[in-house]
Amino acid sequence: MGWKDRLDVLQWCAVADGLFGGNTCQVLHGVSMGAATVMSVSGESLPDYITCFVEDCGYTSVWDEFSNELDTRFSLPPFPLMYTTSWLCKIRNGWSFTEASPLRQVAQCDRPMLFIHGDDDTFVNTEMVYRLYAAKQGVKRLWIAKGSKHAKAYDDYPDEYAAKVCDFVVKYNKRNIETN
Repeated sequence: MGWKDRLDVLQWCAVADGLFGGNTCQVLHGVSMGAATVMSVSGESLPDYITCFVEDCGYTSVWDEFSNELDTRFSLPPFPLMYTTSWLCKIRNGWSFTEASPLRQVAQCDRPMLFIHGDDDTFVNTEMVYRLYAAKQGVKRLWIAKGSKHAKAYDDYPDEYAAKVCDFVVKYNKRNIETN
């Protein structure tokens, strides 16, 4: 669910920086679980070459996402299944559903972040992006794609999506970012 992957992403960013002479400016952009992963990276201690983030339809936490799916798809409450599976995940994989929280990571992020979400997303509830956006301190932008379902903002608005991402990246993908 992207939680342990955040550490792999940081290692791959270091490899890329080394391959390109140690002078890169990197933007991390993810969609859906990739968005949850880049948001999870955002709260770690970051090297200077990671300059900004773009997340498209990521969730607030594994717990929130799984609870929402249990309710929406199966009309089941979180107890006992969520508690049991989170406990098993902790034993087997070393992390719990509550620990895997892009929301907490975003609250610690000191780099600019663009949030994108479709207002008709029923897989990752659109309400989650508002909680993520509120938790983010500093430079942030929010774009809600009207009528877009999960991970469909680019498909529905390719030109607008590309323009918003490009404008954000051009503005913030540089070293020694000044807060705007």
